[in-house]
Amino acid sequence: MQAIIIAGGKGTRLRPLADTTPKLLLKLKNKPLLDYIIDLLKKNDCDNIIICTRHLSEKIEEHVKKNNSDIPIRLSKENKPLGTAGALYLIKDMLEDEFLILYGDVYTTINLRKMFEFHKKKKAVVTAAIHRSEHPKDSNLVEFNSDARITKILLKPHSEIPTKPYNLAALYVVSRDIIKHLTPETPYDFEYDLLPKLLDENMPIYAYHTSEFIMDIGTPERLEKAGKILK
Repeated sequence: MQAIIIAGGKGTRLRPLADTTPKLLLKLKNKPLLDYIIDLLKKNDCDNIIICTRHLSEKIEEHVKKNNSDIPIRLSKENKPLGTAGALYLIKDMLEDEFLILYGDVYTTINLRKMFEFHKKKKAVVTAAIHRSEHPKDSNLVEFNSDARITKILLKPHSEIPTKPYNLAALYVVSRDIIKHLTPETPYDFEYDLLPKLLDENMPIYAYHTSEFIMDIGTPERLEKAGKILK
């Protein structure tokens, strides 16, 4: 498997922590989040990693060089903000037919191989990990049918919350077919721009519903909570 780690943002929700340290290098139990992600990818037989960076990219590059991994790791640096989907256009020639996307402010222990197998079985263009939302007001939510095909994306802010809210967990398996939907050098968000466009064109997007541990650590409070859970 190939994995793309999206980590170009400034981590504004994590200020002031992320002002001097990229969110990928913020520590959980004295270990940078990036190292947890790499360990997870190794465990799931991932043999190709690309990190999309911009904010404090030199610190991420230095960390990768100092902590040599037996998995090839390449960095792609944005010269300007391109968004969570726009960053993929820069590496379009390096993308495999199917690849994982992980966000740089999410900690998870999910079985990625099972998710990848689900994606292939459904012949999906995008498979999105979802779970029951603990904080639906500030999450992008989804609706899906009995076959797990996503039918609607409910972007925040919400005027109404579903009775049983499920949110996108910022973890995806993606077909490189999405490249044709991206615009060169233009900021493009994965959830706000790309997924709605694919839905409008009736492309197969599936929900991988899991109760495995996935946690957004994009705020100081959630980062602290994740640290306590690990301890």
